[in-house]
Amino acid sequence: MRMKDDHMQNGQLKPGYNVQVSSESQFVIHYSLHQTTNDLHTLKPHLNTFADLYTFFPEQLTADAGYGSEENYAFLEEKQVETYVKYTSFDKENGILKSKRKKKKQHIDRDKLYYNKEQDKYICPMDQSMYKIRQKKSKTKSGYLQKSSLYQAQNCSGCALKGACYKAKSNRIIERNHPLERQKERARKNLLSEIGVQKRKQRTAYVEPVFADIKSNRNFKRFTHKGMEKAEFEFGLHALAHNIRKKSA
Repeated sequence: MRMKDDHMQNGQLKPGYNVQVSSESQFVIHYSLHQTTNDLHTLKPHLNTFADLYTFFPEQLTADAGYGSEENYAFLEEKQVETYVKYTSFDKENGILKSKRKKKKQHIDRDKLYYNKEQDKYICPMDQSMYKIRQKKSKTKSGYLQKSSLYQAQNCSGCALKGACYKAKSNRIIERNHPLERQKERARKNLLSEIGVQKRKQRTAYVEPVFADIKSNRNFKRFTHKGMEKAEFEFGLHALAHNIRKKSA
């Protein structure tokens, strides 16, 4: 829904609700409202309310890169939901997204370096081993604990590729989130499969028309009620009207 400006009219404070919808063949089968602007943190509560309503989790889930995080992937794996959820760099990695901007000369990306899983080390472009030096822990906004490993080159001074590899003066350090990489590999395999390609095409055909119909055809671009309970009821009426109209079409 479009966010309404506050009384200062400066665009800084914009109270509103983040509406999440589950759809099947352009029918709304579930919806939920959230008071967070980031879609990453809406997937788990949305699916939990889905399970509360239907007493089960969906067998499969297709979503765009706005939902692709380690926390969400781990949650979907725990609930045995087959994942067709993109991660941020999926389109770029697979040549789907091509930037029109002129590319700037950048350092050699970590993903282009060889990782030796058996010895748990990276190999730099000059065939130098980069060993793990420590583990890094961090928490997401939702409190989810993430663990990453840091790998450092032994001696970058005097390296002929240092300017192209990276810019810092010290030996290069790269970071790898092993659980996330495993989840991304699982998602990548599903997304590039025959059924994954089909689901990616269906996602825009199933979800986007729902919002287009409710916002454009029904002209619902702003909530008229305040409070989560009333706003949920209001959107529910529009979702019901959409389904009835779709059924009778």
